[in-house]
Amino acid sequence: MSTAAASSGRPHVLVVPFPPMGHLLPLLDFSHLLSTRHCVRITVTVTPSCLHLLSDFLASTPLAAALPLPLPDPSAPEHAGQIAPGTHHALLAAPLSTLRGSLVSWARSQLDPPTTVLSDFFLGSAQLVADDLRVPRVAFYGVGAFTTAALEQLWNSTLPLDPNNDAALSALPGSPSFPYGHVPSVVRSYVPGDPDWELVREGFLLNSRAWGAVVNTFDAMESDFLEHLKRRFGHGRVWAVGPVANSGCRVGERPTAEAEELFSWLAGCPERSVLYVCFGSMYKPPLSQAAALGAALEASGVRFVWAVSADVAVFPDGLEERARARDKGRVVCGWAPQMEILRHASVGAFVTHCGWNSTLEGVAAGVTLVAWPMKADQFIDARLVVDVHGAAVRAAEGEDAVPDSGALARVFAGAVEGAELGGVRAKARTLAAAAGDAVEEGGSSWLDFERMVKELEAVSAP
Repeated sequence: MSTAAASSGRPHVLVVPFPPMGHLLPLLDFSHLLSTRHCVRITVTVTPSCLHLLSDFLASTPLAAALPLPLPDPSAPEHAGQIAPGTHHALLAAPLSTLRGSLVSWARSQLDPPTTVLSDFFLGSAQLVADDLRVPRVAFYGVGAFTTAALEQLWNSTLPLDPNNDAALSALPGSPSFPYGHVPSVVRSYVPGDPDWELVREGFLLNSRAWGAVVNTFDAMESDFLEHLKRRFGHGRVWAVGPVANSGCRVGERPTAEAEELFSWLAGCPERSVLYVCFGSMYKPPLSQAAALGAALEASGVRFVWAVSADVAVFPDGLEERARARDKGRVVCGWAPQMEILRHASVGAFVTHCGWNSTLEGVAAGVTLVAWPMKADQFIDARLVVDVHGAAVRAAEGEDAVPDSGALARVFAGAVEGAELGGVRAKARTLAAAAGDAVEEGGSSWLDFERMVKELEAVSAP
């Protein structure tokens, strides 16, 4: 780095993402916005197995660079950014927390050292890096404000929770409560005394010490919970900047020949006639569940696109052939261009696990959400879109659920064709308009983003 560049006064943000895709991509979207809109230098720490995922981001963000992480044991799958079978992905925070010394040494060796640390909320240990460097840290929450507030109360409560009682979140707006099985799985999986889990909990507790918090949401969707977080953290530096994927800078998505064929088929479908089904990038449905889901799709009579992001297809035998023969649907095994699918004029409803990225993408597209929460924060997200906003309907719940295919078929048909869902569709369109307005110049998220940058530049100035 040249001395001229070092003395330019340009902010330099050290970004510490959490490796799984659902965490990585929204933080990269936000970092891209930060860099391209305000000429901010970005250095992204990255695990070896995730380095290839940064190629599109680096190509589209000229002021960004990658810093590969020297993990303690790169041969171990969990240390390479992969999730070992049977373990909660939060445990990735344990090996990543050991990188404090390496990150501090790297930062101090730079002619243009970082002026801010920006990290995923699963990596609260980055607060200690910021402390060592005496720079502000911003925690990035790739979940909603409702979930953020719930996690804040839960991690500060007496753990483990009693599985026989509901978890009462009395401090939150509306005093919601959740059955034990609906509590975020990262809290339910916590094992008191286990060294790795204690590091996970310590990281979440450190988030309350962050100088600021960025939440991938928008004011019209979660204003009450955003105000709660400002009171909870004791300062006003809580900024709703989402949906960040609605800003037109999505990274990591590339067209394929299969996608071109899919969109050609969608172009021939009537407006709002297609049901899109996807449960996220990490979920592979059990065979019995997939069979019930496939039977329901066929029995519903609606057109559909069913995407499973898994190494091995689980679609029922013959489903794809029958769907094509009847011109009723398409099945996708592997990556699917979800945002483009949801925004297509022929797509009217979205069967989703209610992961926050998918929830925001569905909301922004204005489709009717058909909620089937599985785990993690998904029950909270489903509560928000179904009960708080009335912009979604329920299909089933639980990752092991095998619902009656006939009942499920009626839900699917109603989501696409049912006249009784007129109110739900209207609320979904209203929420979509608010999401679009939020990220436009002068919108709530646009203004929060500008306020965040202004305050960050002030506190980072020499």
